[in-house]
Amino acid sequence: MMSFDQIHFYALIRNLCFDAALFLLMTCGVTMKVQAQPATRAESIVSPAWVKALLDFQTGNGARPNGYTTNRFVILETSWATLADAKDYRTAHLPGAIHLNTDELENGYPRWLLRTLPELQRVIGAHGITPETTVIVYGKQTIAAARVWWVLNYAGLKDVRVLNGGLAAWIAAGYATETIAHQPQPAKFSAQPRAEWLATTEHVRQQFRSRQTLLADARSQAEFLGERSGYEYMDFKGRIPNSISIGDADDAARLYVNTDGSLREANEIQALWKAAGLVNDGREVIFYCGSGWRSSLAFLYAWALGFDRIRNYSDGWAGWSTTYSPDPHAKGSTPGWQQLRTGNPTVTGTPSDVRK
Repeated sequence: MMSFDQIHFYALIRNLCFDAALFLLMTCGVTMKVQAQPATRAESIVSPAWVKALLDFQTGNGARPNGYTTNRFVILETSWATLADAKDYRTAHLPGAIHLNTDELENGYPRWLLRTLPELQRVIGAHGITPETTVIVYGKQTIAAARVWWVLNYAGLKDVRVLNGGLAAWIAAGYATETIAHQPQPAKFSAQPRAEWLATTEHVRQQFRSRQTLLADARSQAEFLGERSGYEYMDFKGRIPNSISIGDADDAARLYVNTDGSLREANEIQALWKAAGLVNDGREVIFYCGSGWRSSLAFLYAWALGFDRIRNYSDGWAGWSTTYSPDPHAKGSTPGWQQLRTGNPTVTGTPSDVRK
């Protein structure tokens, strides 16, 4: 298994070939429209130096960064907060970055599940993103950045990158920040979605018993065993049958990110997953957590590591276990809404149902 540094080396060779071909066409008098090309797996994770080169190129102070094939980019800082309440963004952010409230990608109280595709594409356009835009995402929470990275890719955007280490890595590299709150220029976004990146509840129902499918649970051990739900607004506990636990992908657990917020090396994640029973053996892997954030980070790693048959069950345990009925008399964790079981099979306790 290659390290992320080795993966990025091969991406560099690819980009040099692309630039050489473009130069030959230009010297022969051939013009071409620069269009967004799908980011390679290695290019999905970028360094502060790459983003700095992008900003320098925009102002005419440097060469085009390797892998950047468009003439338009947007830097997204993301968190669960409105612009008015986005303390981290208002304190300091990358030059030109705009804020994305993750609530805009979800369908609100009491479910907090992924919005429909047309709604997602409207939100994406409202943030100044077109199908030909390169987007760099970062956030104080790595799982928030990974969530937005996955949503943008699922919705059909070709070129999406995650800034490894986020703002902390940017500052550590000695680069300047700003505090001005930028407003996006709305654009039209319409693209063919990557439907194969999403596992719906119906797909999971059809596949969870199959020996050709592996369900990878990116929640904590206590959630996996059914000792707690993991969410203040969610009552039911347990897991989907035949799941394996691949460790808590939340930032605070420090299994998937380092103490400085940067991503762990590929060989470390490979070893973590191998010990849990997750290997790239051709089976379809469905990642899930509570509602799609932690599983998005696991999906990002799998994508960078070369897994092909992977899906994110974005609705996760919330969608599998719980449905809601309006009830003005309901109190509890979701006032005004009664939580009901969906009827999907669930298990708790020490695993005895896992097939490796």
